[in-house]
Amino acid sequence: MDENKEFYRDDIVYRFDKRKKIIFGVVVDTYVASSTDSDDSSDLQTGEIGVWWNNSCRESVWKQNQLRLMSRTINPGDIVRRLDNGTEIQRGYCKEAKQFATVQIVGTDKIIERITKERLNGVSRFGECVMVCLDNKYGTILCMDQKIEMRSKCGSTVEIIWSSNDEDIEDFWLSKRNRIYYGIFYPGQEVICTPNNLKQPQWLQRSKSMKRSMATRQRFTVQKVEPLDIDVWWYDSRSRPVNIKIEDISRLKVVEPDPRWEINQRCLLKLNFSDVLLTKKDWIRKQSVLHQNEHIVHRKSKKDRWPKLRHPSLLATCENISESDEDWFTEVEEEEMPNSGTSSKTTTNTRSNVKYFPPKLRELVPGNTVAVELLCTDIKVTIVWQDGTEEKDIPTTLLHVFYSQDDHDFFPGEWVISDSRTEKYGAVQHMDRLERTAVVNWFTYNEGTAKLQLVSTSEMSVYDLRKRPNYGFHPGSVVKQIPIENEKFGTVLDSYPEGYIAVQWDNGVQENCWPQNIKLIASFENEDSISNNSAQVPWKTESIESIASDLTDETTMQKTATRLDFVRGRVTHLKDVLKQHNTSVCFLILEELLTIYDNSDYLDKLLDTSFFSLKSRHFQILLSKIKEKAKIDGVKLRGRLLSMVENVDGTLPRSKNPDKDNISNVLKCEHIILTLIGENGKDVNKEQGEPSVVTTPDSERGSIADDNICVELLSMMKVRMDLAYAEIISCIGGPQALTVMTKALHELPVSSTPSPSQPTDETPKDSLCLLNPLKLDESVIPSENEVFNILDEAHSSHRYYGSKFQPMDKQKFFKTVQKEFILFKESLPPGIWVRSYGNRIDLLSVMIEGPKETPYEDALFLFDLQFSQDYPQSAPLCHYISYSSERLNPNLYLEGRVCISLLGTWMGKDVEVWSTNSTLLQLIVSIQGLILVAEPYYNEPAHLVQMNTQKGYENSRTYNELVILKVVQSMTELALAPPEVFSKEIVAYCATHGEKMCNRLERWCDDSEPPKLEFPLLPVSKGFKLSLISALRSFKGVLAKTNSASNAPGVSL
Repeated sequence: MDENKEFYRDDIVYRFDKRKKIIFGVVVDTYVASSTDSDDSSDLQTGEIGVWWNNSCRESVWKQNQLRLMSRTINPGDIVRRLDNGTEIQRGYCKEAKQFATVQIVGTDKIIERITKERLNGVSRFGECVMVCLDNKYGTILCMDQKIEMRSKCGSTVEIIWSSNDEDIEDFWLSKRNRIYYGIFYPGQEVICTPNNLKQPQWLQRSKSMKRSMATRQRFTVQKVEPLDIDVWWYDSRSRPVNIKIEDISRLKVVEPDPRWEINQRCLLKLNFSDVLLTKKDWIRKQSVLHQNEHIVHRKSKKDRWPKLRHPSLLATCENISESDEDWFTEVEEEEMPNSGTSSKTTTNTRSNVKYFPPKLRELVPGNTVAVELLCTDIKVTIVWQDGTEEKDIPTTLLHVFYSQDDHDFFPGEWVISDSRTEKYGAVQHMDRLERTAVVNWFTYNEGTAKLQLVSTSEMSVYDLRKRPNYGFHPGSVVKQIPIENEKFGTVLDSYPEGYIAVQWDNGVQENCWPQNIKLIASFENEDSISNNSAQVPWKTESIESIASDLTDETTMQKTATRLDFVRGRVTHLKDVLKQHNTSVCFLILEELLTIYDNSDYLDKLLDTSFFSLKSRHFQILLSKIKEKAKIDGVKLRGRLLSMVENVDGTLPRSKNPDKDNISNVLKCEHIILTLIGENGKDVNKEQGEPSVVTTPDSERGSIADDNICVELLSMMKVRMDLAYAEIISCIGGPQALTVMTKALHELPVSSTPSPSQPTDETPKDSLCLLNPLKLDESVIPSENEVFNILDEAHSSHRYYGSKFQPMDKQKFFKTVQKEFILFKESLPPGIWVRSYGNRIDLLSVMIEGPKETPYEDALFLFDLQFSQDYPQSAPLCHYISYSSERLNPNLYLEGRVCISLLGTWMGKDVEVWSTNSTLLQLIVSIQGLILVAEPYYNEPAHLVQMNTQKGYENSRTYNELVILKVVQSMTELALAPPEVFSKEIVAYCATHGEKMCNRLERWCDDSEPPKLEFPLLPVSKGFKLSLISALRSFKGVLAKTNSASNAPGVSL
């Protein structure tokens, strides 16, 4: 893959048709984006991108080498990189962007070039996702409605409400190109509709001609638009959304307009004397000539066949417009199919020389404001590089946007903290990316002083630094002043290494602020920032109709299963977090959870089930409780479901992309909860560097409030999603369906409302009494010192200790388990330890040694497993026990998820899935051989496209540095607090392997005689050496304390 030939979504590209005429398009999908979602990988292959051409109404697939880059959108705050001779030297952030646009006056063939962003205004003051403030409150507009007054050519005038007629009104000019208008309406816009189809119209004037032609499509001109209904989420509010009263709309201020430009976006432009008008035909000729040298063209003759640009005298200025310009113009609609056998998602749609008669042109004179449509953009940016240098006016076509930012990449002015420093504030001065070090100024703050006090400057390893929470002041971030003043909101211009942040307040005043005097406001509508710690996957969805029309297609079902599995996994995580923390966030996420439940009925339509029925008794009880609690607490809740309690069959607007919305909503919930927990100082132990602790059922009950409706709702949703997921998997033919279904049925939540139920005094021991009579064959029972052993009792710290278990077929289950145990006894490879339990034969504990010639060599990894109730029909449950503060493998999550195809936790092409012939030994060996590999960086599917590239090699090398550091820290924590089940083995292992591990890592840091390794690592960076020295010092200290226990009798390794 050519690294310099890399396209991203929203890039503007161009090509030439057979007549050598230039055609522009926008990239809507890439192989890199689709590969992160394995179900889309069959649509795009390596080197292919999806493009939406400006002369087509559908997406088509093209080879990258057939296209050229015209423009790339980079906004302030974006991270970029640049390749020098194929090598990435450093990265930087965009400080400022100068944006120019080429626009076409709507309804004409007139083009104006080089329009600055400052001159283009939105067609409406407000719009969805626009950030606004009202007095001392700040939020984002979620939705808005408009009252539109329209006038026809015959003089008839009518008023309508947009929300009631959104499917009946079309933009006149876009309808000519089979395009749909999604924007806000504006005065002067020409629309087309059938008057009889209008809902609740208020006719202010209706002519006889209009009365006779109510059933025919007619053109109207929008005369007036008034915002009628605006819903805003105030970020400091406990309920959402809040409806803005009509009398308060005039006081609503826009804090930050949307900085993004989109092709075909409508804007308003005030003409001035410097504007030069080109016809679209002349502009296309001009662009064809300008870009011909940048494009590879195969010519049969040496003769220049390029069309000549018209004489400049044909260019018209604003002062020389005459009525002769108001004649017919031609717009060619052609979708040319790709060459060389490239696949396409479109069919040929050719309409040559279709003539449109535009409306009578307005007086195009300076001072008049006209509606324009964006054709293409030209952007030059100012970049602050990691070494502290600043470079201006760089064309964005020379830069690559870096979306998957390394957590240990820092930039000048960024705020950091370190466990080895007592100061709360550290400002990065510059960073050496190759050596992985950063120079940091450390500050302290005293209440009596107005600014920070510089204490010291030090060079540190980036692996010892972390980004300071709530101090992510990047260009474009929105902040408020502390203590907050009336309407004191602003946008960050830049964060400087000297320690202050430049802010432009909403009144236009610029001010340099110290970080303790401003507060960052999270942007919830940005899905990328929401999912930063949750899922780095851009989700692409289709409508329910398109999925249902091809329900028998296995690929389609896999897409649905993958998205549902993601949502149900995050629902489980949300439930676990809420159990351990205060329930004050209840109303902040209840509406999102109800929306997820409501949207999920698309699964019932697909599967012909009723898992998410609104008439469910349990759901109706919960809904009533939510309303009752909201009424008691004085909280106003809004939403589709809350307005349907009395009439569950009511018809209200539904989501058009429920699977996409569910992903977005669940990530919003998670972001809200984690943000509030962090603000209240109640962060989980994992972020403090402590090992993940498995809670027992008793400890969980003590932390759950009786009235935690959120937990109860999440539990009910999780069970129903499990059942739906099992139905989908069974349609595909997946063997894990039965396990998912039976586990869901055993996890049915018990409503807190009085209802007939079974006795709840059953203990885990009582529920497993059927396993007590188990008599294993004597040949299975191992000796005490073997790597496989059966202990008498399971420890309560086991992840699945509190889970009920009852095999569906006892005889088959026991027979299969005995075979597994015999296999463990006879064939367990070196470096693996397995423990089972006499009183809980369904539970297993596994310890795996990291393979040699990998970054995981001499490290230990612990897992808890539980047999499925229909084993071996379905795969077992598996939980990874993390002792590190950061992930040391893309497939091993801090919360315990193990991502591997045998467990059904990852789906892809040509992967090994669980079957009745699969064994536990096969699973364990797969974890050791497929996850703990020499280059774990490529375990992330999105990174596979970087293989055999300079960028991939460097990223893999630095990732291995991080892995080794986290392995040492993990072993230190493990040696300090080994779990009881493997305590003797861990102590003995550290005694025999600990010193060897230290010596080996120290040799890798010796530049005089570097060894040869089987994975990319050497030469190691200076920052790695600094962090490793500190980590080994701690590890050696722990080894010295535990060496006395290494001679414990009865331990075999």
